[in-house]
Amino acid sequence: MKITQLDIRDFGVFQGEKLEELGNGIIVIGGANRSGKTTLMQILRNIPFGFSKGSELPPPKFQYDVRCDLSSDNGEEVNVLLKGFSNPEVVYKNAEVKVYNKGLYDIDKGTYKELFTISLDELNKSSDKEDSNLQSMLLGAGFKHIVKIPGVAKELRQKANVIGGTRGNPATKMFKPFEENIRKGLEGRKRSNLLLTAYMQKKNNLLRLEDNIISKEKQLLESDNNIIKLELIKHNYELNEKKENLVTEIQTYSFGPDYVKEYNIEGAENLKIQYIKELEKYNNDNYEFQRETSKEKLVKVILMENKRLIISYYNGISGIKEISKNLICVKTEYYEKTGTIMNKIKKANDNWIKFDDVTKVCCDEMQQHILNQNIEKYKKIKGDKINLDKKIEDAKIHRDVLEKQIVPRDAITYMKKYLYITMLFMIIGLVLFFIDKMLGCSIIISGALGTALYLFINYSNRKLIMARNAEIKTQIDNIIINSKNNSQEIKKVDANLKELNNIMDEYRDILKLDEQVSVDGIKDYFKTVVYLKDEIFEYYLLKKKLMDQFDDLCETLNNIDNIINKFTFFNIKSLEGISLPKICLDNIESICSDLLLKIETLYKNLILLDKADMSFSKLKILEKEILDFLCKKDTENIISDIEKYINHGEKYKRYRKRQDEFKIIQEKLLQSVKSGRIKDILHNVRHDALQTDNENQNLLIILQELYNQYISIDEINYDYKVSSNENKELIRELDILKNEKQTLKDEVVALNSDEMLLQYEKDIIEARGKLRPLAEKYAVYSTAALFLEKIRERFLENTKDKLLKGASNILSEITSGEYKDIMPQDDLMQGDFKTKLSDESIKESSKELSRGTKEQLFLAVRISRIKEIKPRLPVIFDDSFVNFDIAHTKNTVKALVELSKTNQIFVLTCHATLVEVIMAKSSNVLYFKLEKGKFTKSSGENLKEYLKEL
Repeated sequence: MKITQLDIRDFGVFQGEKLEELGNGIIVIGGANRSGKTTLMQILRNIPFGFSKGSELPPPKFQYDVRCDLSSDNGEEVNVLLKGFSNPEVVYKNAEVKVYNKGLYDIDKGTYKELFTISLDELNKSSDKEDSNLQSMLLGAGFKHIVKIPGVAKELRQKANVIGGTRGNPATKMFKPFEENIRKGLEGRKRSNLLLTAYMQKKNNLLRLEDNIISKEKQLLESDNNIIKLELIKHNYELNEKKENLVTEIQTYSFGPDYVKEYNIEGAENLKIQYIKELEKYNNDNYEFQRETSKEKLVKVILMENKRLIISYYNGISGIKEISKNLICVKTEYYEKTGTIMNKIKKANDNWIKFDDVTKVCCDEMQQHILNQNIEKYKKIKGDKINLDKKIEDAKIHRDVLEKQIVPRDAITYMKKYLYITMLFMIIGLVLFFIDKMLGCSIIISGALGTALYLFINYSNRKLIMARNAEIKTQIDNIIINSKNNSQEIKKVDANLKELNNIMDEYRDILKLDEQVSVDGIKDYFKTVVYLKDEIFEYYLLKKKLMDQFDDLCETLNNIDNIINKFTFFNIKSLEGISLPKICLDNIESICSDLLLKIETLYKNLILLDKADMSFSKLKILEKEILDFLCKKDTENIISDIEKYINHGEKYKRYRKRQDEFKIIQEKLLQSVKSGRIKDILHNVRHDALQTDNENQNLLIILQELYNQYISIDEINYDYKVSSNENKELIRELDILKNEKQTLKDEVVALNSDEMLLQYEKDIIEARGKLRPLAEKYAVYSTAALFLEKIRERFLENTKDKLLKGASNILSEITSGEYKDIMPQDDLMQGDFKTKLSDESIKESSKELSRGTKEQLFLAVRISRIKEIKPRLPVIFDDSFVNFDIAHTKNTVKALVELSKTNQIFVLTCHATLVEVIMAKSSNVLYFKLEKGKFTKSSGENLKEYLKEL
């Protein structure tokens, strides 16, 4: 995965900046401090995950807005949009691309930040405490899941501890109550067997105590009745006083007892408020209409006459806008198509300067068929001529070869020379015979054999040569005859070829082509003409569609203008008429917009007129309703009359309210004495007060007499306090007797040993049944925790020696072999490492290393993990090598160049030395200058010089 383009529209110091054409390899971005390098790193770090509200990000000008184009390892393109704090919007250009469940980068945000965005903060993290999450990221190899095991095991241990403690002792935690119940049951069962006495004595004492309790309860009942009577008087004392006051106030009103009338005061007030509101609304609506139009009544008449058309055109505004929009789209398409087709015509043939140069060419299927036949015929004749020329040339070569094969007479002379040499050998052999017989005989025999061989060969060759020469001459004659026949054929072919060339020239003239265009080129141009004619035909259809839509829209706009011009005599500024000398394609859009604004204004005025008329109608209807309400036919001041009605009604309402309050108090007093017990108490107190047959009236009379017995509420409170103290003392004595009764009862029950034995046995069985599930659950939690701890120990032991081999090689390369191995601590989850030097000595912790070497160690571990992670993700370095000397910097850059073959790398720096080293180590590098949030593409040399000047 690599970033191909970064568009930063709003993020901190960056406003509308782009990084384009970002490719593979290393991308160096150099700038001064506070130029935006750290801000850029935060953007690159959050691209696949979005911006978090809690994170320390530089504030945007308006809203975070970053767009990014990425390319995956298999070439698929991805667009990412980051807006504000919302999740990133990811769009895959190829719908078949697999969307990973973990997100765009297929890793979580924390892992990407710790491994792929490397600054001094990441390289200098303290190792004083164990950071299992960071360590699992650095080590990889399944540690992400192993890290969770201690937490899970701890949680299981805690659950087991809640149930049975650390060792599962039955006397602790959740086991404890059940263990105690079992122990108590066993002890109780033993005691019950020993108790068999005193049962009858306790039972007799219980009977005597119950008689005493019954006597005390009767005394308490009498005391309770007295307290209830006092409470009744006390709680209703205020009601009785209020009742007497109401009787006095009711006598002050002038209304007779038989006066009854219904006053709808609320309705009258509502009508008054509604009338004032409607009157104000009418005045406002009428003023608003006259302000927007004119005070002349003729405006209203014209508006009402054209109401239907105005509403119709207003309702059709969206349709007219859509027609205008479609017209503009068609116009744009028409202009674009004109230019496109003309470009295609020019591109196809510079000699074609207008559409007619293409349309006048007849290229129907018949013409194409004839052209194809002529081209095929031309190619066939051309091929025949080439074949005939080749045959003539081949015959000429064959003839020359045959003529060279005829043997001349000089061959017989050569044979004579051979005879002379043979005879010379025989003469020499005869001479040598007299000197050395063996040698002489040998030479004579050789000469004889040579002479015999000569005679045989001479005879045979002469016969063969003559036959061969005769055969060759016959072949040469045949070749000559065939050459003459081929020459005649060539003449006929040339004549046909000339005729076809003339036909091809005619096609060239029709198509306005150069003479150099081949017959296949003519065929291709013919196809081009067919294609262009189809497009020109579509162009003419588009033009007709454009003009039809234009005419329809013009007609509608003219009708609208006619309506608007009817209002020009009333000096309404918002409805000034539009002069329409001539509507054309170029100005129809603006004219349409202006006219639609005017029709919207007319519709608005029409709405205001309807609103004012409706307000006036509502006002008249409300006036009639008020008169009917007041039972009047006419009035001079309708508001004054309704106010008089309201005042009189409120006075009568107060009178009725006091009457109702008196009745309510009577009802409340009756409710307070309605219970059976209170009735009995009152009847027992005053038997002589029953003067009528109405029970309720009798109860109220008794209550009034009781009320009259007390001068004030203080006297009632004093009697109530004395009675309450007496009642409390009786309750206390009764409670003591009841407690003694319960104690004796419990003792009697306890002495019943048979029942207690059964109960103890039942308690023991029940406690054991409830204890068993808890014990099983405790065993499951403890066993599961033990298994997880053993699995973790075994995994760590098996993988301990294989984790950091790749990181060791990288550290050795960076330190030029000074450190050759990285080893994990005995506790792999501790965020620290051991290192082995070239002399086999071992540093037990990174704390023993210099700051630069420690940073090189953690950098090597991170690069090793980056190489293991797929897909290949962008890596960002933010001045991570400032503590390295020049030699180690060069080695580190060499490692980065190797990493850039698989991963895209961003290097953010303010140091010219680092740029110089990168230039020396790699040529596949892009350089950008960053200055106050502005990117400028640069060369390595220019960027180096810029950074040196800082």
